[in-house]
Amino acid sequence: MSNAVRIGGQALADGVLMRTSRAWAVARDDGTVQVGAVRTGRLRRVPVLRFLVGLASGMRLAVSRGMLGHGAGRAGGRARRRNRGFLVTLVGVEAVGIGFSLLVGHAARSLPATLVVTAVPWVLAFAVLRLATPGSLWRYHGAEHKAVAAHEAGIPMADVAAVLACPRVHDRCGTNLVFVAMLGALALVALPAAVQLPALLALLAVGAEGVSLAARRPRSPLSRALLVGGRALQRFVTTAEPTAAEQSVGCRALAACLEHHHRLEGTTPAAVASGAEVPAAA
Repeated sequence: MSNAVRIGGQALADGVLMRTSRAWAVARDDGTVQVGAVRTGRLRRVPVLRFLVGLASGMRLAVSRGMLGHGAGRAGGRARRRNRGFLVTLVGVEAVGIGFSLLVGHAARSLPATLVVTAVPWVLAFAVLRLATPGSLWRYHGAEHKAVAAHEAGIPMADVAAVLACPRVHDRCGTNLVFVAMLGALALVALPAAVQLPALLALLAVGAEGVSLAARRPRSPLSRALLVGGRALQRFVTTAEPTAAEQSVGCRALAACLEHHHRLEGTTPAAVASGAEVPAAA
């Protein structure tokens, strides 16, 4: 399988969504797989702006095709309710965390106090998010990372055991931006309330470019400093070790996404042409 195509994903309570610059695919634990095309545009080539465009596109796919989509039968309906519950919880805790940090941060009179009132809501938000959502979502997040890492290393998706051995902490994970946002919030509390949200989006866009550069040079001291917080959050909070069945679902999502990507591009990589298949989840 070609590892030249950059791929990312989104964990669901019942599966994994994978996407490239051209295609997306959702594989669920009931065996269903859906694929589709990703809209393209010129802004995706512009640094900083491409993050905002990609964020909007990724959120639209994650919500409409992932969390609000569903598999077959009653199990599909239950999974859809679990995904909806996660979406509501995610929006709620992030809104409370951001709002509390910005509002209370104005009352802090020193840098240490500002740091505390900014960081504590995020820590509590992650704790609530982890405890109030299905454990399968965090395992599928780990399965997503392992599949992407295996793809980048040239490991075929059909070799689920080899994919399971790959790391579940990934340097391009969106969790890394949370750490950047927490640090940037120290500066945002000094800004007028009307410009805090635009400033936060600009900060995340610039931070995304920095994380992307750091991911390409992960051994440099600067990259390690930028990624250390996100790596720790992934290891201890936002991912968990998947089962073989869950990893198989992640592998099938990635394989289907790549196959559809190459179909849209008009290319046929060796792994697709040979008919290599990923075993179905047990």
